[in-house]
Amino acid sequence: MTSTTLGLDLGGTKIAAAVVSRGEILSRTQLPTPRTGYEAVLGALETAARELLAEHPEVERVGLGSPGPLDIAAGRVIFAPNIPGMEQAPVARDLSARLGLPVVLENDANAAGYAEHLYGAAQALESSIYVTISTGIGGGVFVGERVIRGVHGVAGEVGHMTLLPGGPLCGCGQHGCWEALAAGRAVARDASHAYGFALTTAQVFDRARAGERLALRVVENAAYYTGLALANLLKAFEPDGFVIGGGMAQAGAFYLDKVQAAADRFTEGFPSVKLFPAALGTDAGVIGAASVAAQQLSQSTPLAPL
Repeated sequence: MTSTTLGLDLGGTKIAAAVVSRGEILSRTQLPTPRTGYEAVLGALETAARELLAEHPEVERVGLGSPGPLDIAAGRVIFAPNIPGMEQAPVARDLSARLGLPVVLENDANAAGYAEHLYGAAQALESSIYVTISTGIGGGVFVGERVIRGVHGVAGEVGHMTLLPGGPLCGCGQHGCWEALAAGRAVARDASHAYGFALTTAQVFDRARAGERLALRVVENAAYYTGLALANLLKAFEPDGFVIGGGMAQAGAFYLDKVQAAADRFTEGFPSVKLFPAALGTDAGVIGAASVAAQQLSQSTPLAPL
């Protein structure tokens, strides 16, 4: 039986896909995430998968990482706040029917955290919390290779912790969530409001690096709330370390040093928050999704819960 599997990482702005063997990417592709509903998203997932399956007919199983909350057992996305139309979506069943292959659904942050545990920054950590900061914010809480799922499977949805009651509206319908204050979409929103014209998250970071005061203030504000959230998670779980991935983490020390400073402020008198940049970068999602599929091939179970 082959260890080569296909990983799909469904994000708020892009769908990444890769054929992976033991953590090594053999082939990859990427598409923008449609904004026109579930059928369009399903079609884009199929298109990305078929492109790679044509090159690698040896693939026997597909792993799909998706934001949630999810019903893992049913292979269903309950809702994905940053992807229109992804509500009660039986995506694993429907994609499997289109591809003629088994599809394993996993939370995107859990999948990426699993990849970092197997091949990346968390290899030496007995316990870790993986946090992805991109369009939205998600997380996975790990003890060894086991992930904490919770009674209804929503443990790790850390982006929806309330940090500022009455704050900005989040895609989940609540106000003041970490995601609504500090994710990529929040950075772009706040900077666009401050400047009076539309800016992308990448443009905001470019302006902040160049020393523009307005952009720097927006980045520092996002880092402040991320540091606060990590300090709260430390007090709840005290993991060996936090692995930080996703698009915003690609800003490196310019951003993560600000996060560390904020976390230190909120953990005075407590153990410090130990940050580890994701070693696999933005590839962690596809590698993790493929690895979850490979694990099911070998063990007949998905990523083991705790």
